[in-house]
Amino acid sequence: MNRKNIENLTIICLITVFMGQIYLNPVSENFRFTLAPIALSILLIYFRETSVKLATSLIAVLMFLFRSLVYYIGHPDVAVAEVMVQYLPVIIYYLLYGMLFTTFRIREKLDTAKHLILLLWICDSAGNIAEAFIRGVWKGIAFEKAVLVTILIGLIRAVFTYLIILLVKRYQSRFEREQREQKFKELMLFTAKLKSELFFLKKSMSDIESTMNESYFLYNALQDPGLKEHALNVSRNIHEIKKDYYRVVVGMEKTLEEDKTDLCMSIDEILSIIGANTEKLIADKGKNIVFDCVIEHHFQMQDYYPLISILNNMIINAVDAIESRGKIRVGVRMDQDDCIIDVFDNGHGIESDELELIFKPGYSGKIDMETGKFSTGLGLAHVQYIIENHYGGDIKASSYLNEYTNFELKIPRIKLEEV
Repeated sequence: MNRKNIENLTIICLITVFMGQIYLNPVSENFRFTLAPIALSILLIYFRETSVKLATSLIAVLMFLFRSLVYYIGHPDVAVAEVMVQYLPVIIYYLLYGMLFTTFRIREKLDTAKHLILLLWICDSAGNIAEAFIRGVWKGIAFEKAVLVTILIGLIRAVFTYLIILLVKRYQSRFEREQREQKFKELMLFTAKLKSELFFLKKSMSDIESTMNESYFLYNALQDPGLKEHALNVSRNIHEIKKDYYRVVVGMEKTLEEDKTDLCMSIDEILSIIGANTEKLIADKGKNIVFDCVIEHHFQMQDYYPLISILNNMIINAVDAIESRGKIRVGVRMDQDDCIIDVFDNGHGIESDELELIFKPGYSGKIDMETGKFSTGLGLAHVQYIIENHYGGDIKASSYLNEYTNFELKIPRIKLEEV
């Protein structure tokens, strides 16, 4: 047995023996009905790699020893042999329970309620009837009454066990679904970021192509042989850089390739994904920020990755702009042929002379207080480039220092609602 199996076996034994101390005595003082079978059934189903016969055999011995010890401590005047004889029949119950549990292969019948309840009922009742028979012979208890009570309580415990298993399965299914949804949201945001970077890589390729043409023109215009050679080397190097960029872009495009005819997403779903990420970010930063979305115009779109990247970038900026508490609101509305998306926050705001600079690549007002380094200043430049060059739209910023900041994104409706 490996360490994991030993740990699981220990857990099963400890919990079952403990639950065995919660009991009723409806027939005889020495004949208990405990919650141990319920716990044992659930644990044997949960720890599927654990041997049923080994677990029930150990529990049978441990339950016998533990009950005998507890009783002897409370009644020191009783002989040890008498105490052991009194609790010896409990071993029969757990040995028979384990044998039937294995024979019926209960672990494979979890999907059929009637079969599962019936088999658990048989396992429980058979073990208790065997124990009651032995106790009836030894102690002279009413065997017929014990059998009837045993069957009734066995049914109750079987139904109760099934209900717990059902609740656990539903909770596990819900947890797994939430985990899948969370992974999907994270994947969407990650893909959106990659798409955003891909746009800039393509722009860089265009710039590289232009620079290469200019360097080659310079090579042809120069008369000095030495300068001509330098210009030619520059042109060659630029050409190599262009090929490397091309390989990266092609690789990213193949990785992100999808069937756009089938995949659509509504603006509600997009903001839900971004909202979940924002709530997590707010919690990580320890801030008290209310995030709200007001959607006046609902629509479906296929080209949603760039919009996710845009909104996520801007909302992260809004979170950073609020020191400790505040609010962020995203509004979606229609204005003739354009879709207007407002991203509002009541953070520290932007000075009026900086409003013209915030979209310039490299400009940033954010600084890391721990390292003293400024941000890259590419976020809003990314946003503006995607809005203007990909969607053919426009972005404007308005702000009042220490009061609010609002970004208005105006995107042609036809670009967003292409399906």
